[in-house]
Amino acid sequence: MKILIVPDSYKGTLSSVEVAETIKFVLEKASNCNVKAIPFADGGEGFCNAVKSICKGEILYAKCHDIYGKEIDGYIVTFGNTAAIECAVASGLQKRKNVMQSSSYGTGELIRFAAENGYKNIILGLGGTGCCDGGIGALSALGVRFYDENQNVMKMPKSNDMNFVFGMSTKGKVKDISFTFASDVENEFFGKNGAAFVFAPQKGARKTDVEELDQGLQRLNAFFKTDVSKLKGAGAAGGICGGLYSVYGGEIKSGFDILSELCDLESEIKNADIVITGEGKTDEQTLMGKLPYKISELCKKHGKKCVIISGSADNVKIGDEMITLVDDKTTLKEVLEHPIEVLSEKVQNNLEIILK
Repeated sequence: MKILIVPDSYKGTLSSVEVAETIKFVLEKASNCNVKAIPFADGGEGFCNAVKSICKGEILYAKCHDIYGKEIDGYIVTFGNTAAIECAVASGLQKRKNVMQSSSYGTGELIRFAAENGYKNIILGLGGTGCCDGGIGALSALGVRFYDENQNVMKMPKSNDMNFVFGMSTKGKVKDISFTFASDVENEFFGKNGAAFVFAPQKGARKTDVEELDQGLQRLNAFFKTDVSKLKGAGAAGGICGGLYSVYGGEIKSGFDILSELCDLESEIKNADIVITGEGKTDEQTLMGKLPYKISELCKKHGKKCVIISGSADNVKIGDEMITLVDDKTTLKEVLEHPIEVLSEKVQNNLEIILK
């Protein structure tokens, strides 16, 4: 019997690699099945690790800045002449939420590092950011200049600087970068469905901040040579997608589709007897196209058994079988304190359900 494991991360608890390897270890120990694990992601947390696992990539480390300008250790994943970069590595959401003072500059630094080392094809994972600067920071790190009212160059511009842009020049930009943007959202650059109104509140923005950020995004777009106001997905990662697209162009695809192509996922599912997937919490949002839902639909298409193993579930049923770590015998506290142990135990205790 062939079992394929294709999980998302259990956000904030276990990476998709940890989930996949834990389930694989238990199944191989308890059965004679042929087990294959492919850690997955949708463009956010764990995207680079998924690329590394699928493509046998290499990690390269580089100094960069976080959203508040603190120097940190960042990384990219490389394979062939391609680099995979997660915006969340440098520009990720932090416990301190001050979106007006945030910048995507560090993401631009990682892109520049990749390009300078010969990796001009960039796959950029857009999830999990803590900024809403329309990509002004990332573009600045890549040599694009933004000018204030006195025609001084803005250095490491922040989200609240967008409304004070009075000029822009792309003459000094890093050249010949080809972008593929990995995103699971289709939000526009600005407006009621844009980066500020939809995502900024969870990054610490007050109502007045949201309005100011939205005006800033509109102002920024007026200086772009390519209008991204109607571009689906431009609002991803606080507008980083739209900002970079306006200068470099590129292709916006779902992270799921990108990874599916890299590993030929549909063929893997065709060749399996049982497919196991899951996430931190399976709920109504899952049905809007999150990874376990897409896996379950592919399983239906090819007549394969689909088992969902998630941290918890909220009145949603997908796949053929659902197993949760949190149940009437195990509390959320226990799962958060001992996630690998609980996951191993649940797989072991549900072998009959999984394998039948």
